[in-house]
Amino acid sequence: MSFFRSIGLSVASLAFSVAAICNAGAAESSAAEKACAGLMEKSFETAADRPVSITAATYVTKADQSLAWQFMFFKRSVVQGLPIMNGDKANLDLQELPPHCRVEGYVAPAVKFLVLLPEAAKWNGDIIHNSCDAFCGLIDEDAVVPGLMRGYAAITTDGGHVNRPWFDGMWGYNNRDAEIDFAYMASHLAAQSVKAISAAYYGKAHSQAYTVGFSKGGHSGIKSALLYPEDFDGVVSRAPVVRYQAINAARIPYLVKSNTRKDGTYILGAKDVPLIHKAAIESCDSVDGLEDGLIEDPRKCNFDPGVLLCKAGAAEGSCLSAEQVETLRKIYAVPTNDSGVQSFPHAVDVGSELDWPGFVVAPHPGETYQGEMLSRTWLRYLAFDKDPGPTFDWRSFDPVKDAAKLEPLRPMYDADETDFQKFREAGGKMIVVHGWGDGAVSAQMTIDWYEKVKKDLGKSADDFLRFYTVPGSKHGFNNNVPAINESLEAVKAWVKSGKAPDALLFKQADEKGNIIRTRPVYPYPAVARYTGKGDVNDAKNFKKHMP
Repeated sequence: MSFFRSIGLSVASLAFSVAAICNAGAAESSAAEKACAGLMEKSFETAADRPVSITAATYVTKADQSLAWQFMFFKRSVVQGLPIMNGDKANLDLQELPPHCRVEGYVAPAVKFLVLLPEAAKWNGDIIHNSCDAFCGLIDEDAVVPGLMRGYAAITTDGGHVNRPWFDGMWGYNNRDAEIDFAYMASHLAAQSVKAISAAYYGKAHSQAYTVGFSKGGHSGIKSALLYPEDFDGVVSRAPVVRYQAINAARIPYLVKSNTRKDGTYILGAKDVPLIHKAAIESCDSVDGLEDGLIEDPRKCNFDPGVLLCKAGAAEGSCLSAEQVETLRKIYAVPTNDSGVQSFPHAVDVGSELDWPGFVVAPHPGETYQGEMLSRTWLRYLAFDKDPGPTFDWRSFDPVKDAAKLEPLRPMYDADETDFQKFREAGGKMIVVHGWGDGAVSAQMTIDWYEKVKKDLGKSADDFLRFYTVPGSKHGFNNNVPAINESLEAVKAWVKSGKAPDALLFKQADEKGNIIRTRPVYPYPAVARYTGKGDVNDAKNFKKHMP
């Protein structure tokens, strides 16, 4: 799942104006330029579990960004938990990147990567992996910019394959090696590669290594801690898809089929979302004792879609038809197969409606949307030990009756295990964040995983893990709720000092970047409650409350 992919931007649209490139023979080349050019002369064949090759090393002294991309870098930085800020103001106008060495390459046979290395004087000594999301398939330039701006040696990959944006899974057809790379191996190879490349460039090893990501990228951080516990010292995982097989094979297909008529037309669309969300907020906002446009915990509210049913004389667009209300009930219900048997344990959360276009409903009438593409290509090319291929009727797949067919690849894809002993012993720390406004991946799935970890590991889980649920926060970028946070700095401080974070401060900015609302978020299951005095938009007027 990926907000960034849904808006249709790719690395191809990034407008670079490169003023200087490496030239080892130039008499006036700086030390940084020489070091950058020198990477092309070094062998990295033994740097990772597979041979590594650098295909380009470009020293960039000036990189002007197109207007379309300036805000994009800020969005990505917020999702990663290392926001690009000007003091306490959101940097919505990032016009120029600092000088850096831009390294492109691949790990055999097919994992392409991009590394951005800040100047030695600006390097903070750490490396960061910015994991790809959705079905990956390309190098997202914006993924590594926040790390560069914060002084990290930053790397991202394409997940080991090329695909059409954003959930085209055809690359997996009879291609188990590519599926393994996508599932977990690309992140491991990225960690090894950036450590070796940064050491060669700076002439010394890194201090700490971090990985950040959301959705599939959030899944990646948890999976890395399980399989390669020494790759990263700190993990920031946002909206992780821990049950990757089931959500793609059962939940998303259920939502698509529930919202599709027999003739292939959609029942609910993006135009219906504001109406539904308004009704949900009116029904559930005050349950936590404060009307602030945020639903603290949607599990505590009972929203009846029937309140939206059209009555005689109702104005067009002010209500829903009986067919639409019934579809809405299905969306808010736990997914089932055609026989009514539960196929996935979590429904879409009330309050997540603004995040539905793309996953739950089509953004535009008649458009093939992300949820449909994901369901179709996952079940045809990625879900099974033997891929059924392009003629398979994915809508006929029954995730209850045919659950056994999903099991062979489930361990490869899923990140819902609890064996973090080696990660803990290595001193690793992890912060997991999930928003209650997530329309693509319910926070309830992450809660189930977290509670399983706590049950299996007991108090030792607190040595390395903190989990936060955020009221109203969507799957990707948010601009209408407090979402700007420093979760990477929090996990970094934890790694370096051993002091675990308590509250994380979340901020909301207006269209000019001014901070207009702040809210503390406490480790689950604690919540922030208004004290009853002072500005409701100021975090200092909230206190920790255990439900």
